[in-house]
Amino acid sequence: MVLNMNTSFRLFVLLVVFLIVLTTEIAWKLDVGFSTGIGPGNARPKINSIFSKSNSSNSNFSKTARDQRTSNQGYITVVPAEEPGKDRSHAVPNATPVPRPPSVTDDKNNSHEPKKQNRIVIIGSGPTALGAAKRLYDLGQGKNNSVITILEELGRPGGLASSTRDEKGFLWDVGVHVVFSHYTYFDRVLNMAVPEWNYRRRASFAFMKGSDDKRRFIPYPVQNNIHVMDKIDQQKSLKGLEEITKNPITRKPKNFDEWLLQKFGVGLADVFMRKYNRKIWTVDTKEMNSAWVGERVAVPDIEEIKTKIKEVDNGIEAKDSEWGPNRFFRFPKYNGTGGIWQSVARMLPSHWFRFHEKVTGIDIDRKIITVEAGTDSKTHYTLEYDTLFSTVPLDVFTSSLQSKDTSLEQMRQLASQLVYTHTHIVGVGLTGHLPKDLADKSWVYFPDSDSPFYRVTMFSNYSDDHVPKSGAFWSLMCEIAEPQKNSNPAYWSKENLIKESIQALVLYGFITADMVVSKHYRLLDHGYPVPSLKRDMLLDTIQPWLKTKDIYSRGRFGGWRYEVANQDHSFMQGVEAVDKILSDVQELTYPDPNLANSKKNTDRTIPLDYEIVIAHYNENLDWLKLYANRTLVYSHGNDLGPPFQFYSWERLKNVGREAHVYLTHITTYYDRLADVTVFLQGDNFRGRCFKSVPQTIANAKKGVPCRRLRNWYTAWGNINFPQWYLDGFKKKNIPMLRANRTLGEVYQDLWGSPPPKPGIRYCWNACLGATKAMIHKHPLELYQKALGYVSTYSNQEEAHYLERFWFHMFT
Repeated sequence: MVLNMNTSFRLFVLLVVFLIVLTTEIAWKLDVGFSTGIGPGNARPKINSIFSKSNSSNSNFSKTARDQRTSNQGYITVVPAEEPGKDRSHAVPNATPVPRPPSVTDDKNNSHEPKKQNRIVIIGSGPTALGAAKRLYDLGQGKNNSVITILEELGRPGGLASSTRDEKGFLWDVGVHVVFSHYTYFDRVLNMAVPEWNYRRRASFAFMKGSDDKRRFIPYPVQNNIHVMDKIDQQKSLKGLEEITKNPITRKPKNFDEWLLQKFGVGLADVFMRKYNRKIWTVDTKEMNSAWVGERVAVPDIEEIKTKIKEVDNGIEAKDSEWGPNRFFRFPKYNGTGGIWQSVARMLPSHWFRFHEKVTGIDIDRKIITVEAGTDSKTHYTLEYDTLFSTVPLDVFTSSLQSKDTSLEQMRQLASQLVYTHTHIVGVGLTGHLPKDLADKSWVYFPDSDSPFYRVTMFSNYSDDHVPKSGAFWSLMCEIAEPQKNSNPAYWSKENLIKESIQALVLYGFITADMVVSKHYRLLDHGYPVPSLKRDMLLDTIQPWLKTKDIYSRGRFGGWRYEVANQDHSFMQGVEAVDKILSDVQELTYPDPNLANSKKNTDRTIPLDYEIVIAHYNENLDWLKLYANRTLVYSHGNDLGPPFQFYSWERLKNVGREAHVYLTHITTYYDRLADVTVFLQGDNFRGRCFKSVPQTIANAKKGVPCRRLRNWYTAWGNINFPQWYLDGFKKKNIPMLRANRTLGEVYQDLWGSPPPKPGIRYCWNACLGATKAMIHKHPLELYQKALGYVSTYSNQEEAHYLERFWFHMFT
């Protein structure tokens, strides 16, 4: 058959059109569909766009994360961008500005063009900003889906949590920063970032003059240790406590002063509370609200106080009361608090950071930031954003905004009413050794007016790295609060505050003037965000207004809530804001400080393909070094911290043997478990166990949790332990607490049916592995009920029951 010219030409044109359409469709899928999942009409990437087909190396985690995000549990689980603990080899952020990414435009007339990348700008690089950045990184942001820019006016990350080493070799923080935490996610990020820590038991005191004109150390919190006071102050404080116990006031306090009187009585309020709080906050306690208090102030037990006073009167040494979320804390071995945040910054892409770049103005109508860059030679440029995350003090931030919106001026005026203090840091480097009175202390509070400082930290006690040579030098760090407005500039000068601080330290007998070899000074214009009476009303107006402009303001002064202004809170404010921005998960820390502070928050994790759970008492854990970045140690012992850094290390009450540890982990992370969990005691596979971690994992994947015995377990009464076994526990002073219920009765309670007549398969020594699916064979409620059986005593018979149940439970 012969085709004419017209027919041939038509076929040729059709073929060309077909090829063009085909290649365009392929290119569209490669460039857009598989990389972001962002389609027309989506101004911001949704959370499921992060887990795209291009992330094939994490495909197993992706489905898990998606499923958990859409569950009604509200848990947040992320896909790690890189293996936890792995060296990312990013350059240390430095002062050199990085090249700016080209602006991405969106051609609205071309429906085949990919949607523009979401431009997220973070102002600041302290804990809050780094929390936001770390979360963005963990969620796969900053690639094809978004552009992340972190603007920092200074030359390094850290913000108010930075450190400086002076010319004499003394290292100084910006005030006292110790690490204790309410958040699993925060703990694990820091564990991955910082390899070596010092662990400390808090030893804090007030140093104050009594009615007898003598100064004495009173253990913190003062209200729980009035037995140490002189008799006049002691009886005055006790009388006030007895009055409020007899006639309690139940009405809501109008201010912080009323709260003090309701909780401590007029005696303690006069002896300590009002004096100290006036000194640190620089305002009268009647000018502060009481909403901020939460867990930060211990309410005394009057009966316990009376008992201690009697003991002291009878010549018996009364035990000092411990209280507070920071009874135990940790501190980095090297480079101070600032070293923590420099290490966290190293976990992020270095090109996200722009140092020595100061924001000078923000047009919130056009979403354009004006930036001044450089140190000696200044340049200016503009930067567009879609979402802005600020950690700048709210009063300063609102003054930098520009808009045609007439309500902006109202926001500025409201922000200007927020109250804050100026903080002066005076560091004193000394030669010799810490005096005996200070050698056992962490920090000391000073309520009296004969010293300028409200707190002094024995900073060299935190780390040998804080002094030029350990044993030859030591250091004290003084914190001084200046009112927001003062009428005596000469008093608040650097020279005078250094002089006054050293004179007070000499007066108290802590140092002599000839011991001083180094003097450090730093002024923080914004030191403490004061919880003023109008604070919450002001924030409840300003923050929603900013949110309508796609602006999130968080952090110590970006959020202005002191009760959630510690390092862990600040970091998590950034994390939670990102989850709100990307996936509309509600924040916790900033809107509900009391709830955040009332518990350990475990709803965010960085999942692993496998993890090792260790029940530890005092065993040597060196055998776990190879697996440290996947190991969670739960300690029943007395160690202040781990011998080396693990993925997680947590102190538990010494009850319930290893069963208590295993069930605590399962019930805490039931919806956020690793693909495989290996449960072990700290004794390095002692007993009838699979002999290695890989072997345990391999068998778990086959559905075999442990080395089962050949016979079936059929003895459903109490366990008939050999006498020598029971005698061994008595010698260790942990005799067996026999159960009130038989093994069969406990089985019936857990499974809801009698034990099977043939018996159950079982194994010894509680060394086992289980996949997530094996654990999920049973509902969370079964494990919670089992945990209730092993939560009262260190050596319960019920823990031995569970040792016989593990194989049956997981198969």
